Amino acid sequence: MIRKILKGLALFLVVDIVLLLTYGFIQYPKAKGEQHFTAQRIIYAPKAQVWDIISDVGNYHEVTAPNIDHVEIVKGQGLGMKRVCSAPDGSSWEETCTLWNPGKEFQFKVNTERNDYPFPLKSLSGSWKVETVSPFQTRLILDFTYEFTNPFLSGYFLSMGTKQAEKDTEFLLDNWQKLAENSNQSTSSL
Repeated sequence: MIRKILKGLALFLVVDIVLLLTYGFIQYPKAKGEQHFTAQRIIYAPKAQVWDIISDVGNYHEVTAPNIDHVEIVKGQGLGMKRVCSAPDGSSWEETCTLWNPGKEFQFKVNTERNDYPFPLKSLSGSWKVETVSPFQTRLILDFTYEFTNPFLSGYFLSMGTKQAEKDTEFLLDNWQKLAENSNQSTSSL
């Protein structure tokens, strides 16, 4: 009886691995090279107000999804700034600001070459941009560029990772929108 259970378990694992590799092979063209994940939101608040909220990069962990537990700015401000982001599991990664255009946009590039970098990514960078729609409406655009370390196996993770990224980004955008619009209401009622 135990022998049948072990054979069944082994067969299940082999089939699972074959399915994983097959799916990875099918997804390989999608996961090869640089990928982009973008999101945007119209926020009912002035551009300067939205900028003040999103550019508070040292407190990013206060409004993000549960994947960032702590942020520490370890060097500088604006262009060239370095920050370390930590996850609840204790893993961390370093980011460097590669563009800082006050009131308009900023970018961070993640140091994926660190030995302790916790994700299967060859490269990762993000861009945050604000655009005026009207005096009291701002478009916030997020654009993340990434490349998997191993595109063959990463094909499987592409769809799972995209779903998680969408969920985390919606959470972040919701929080920024609430902060900006609540701040806008309190200043307009004065």
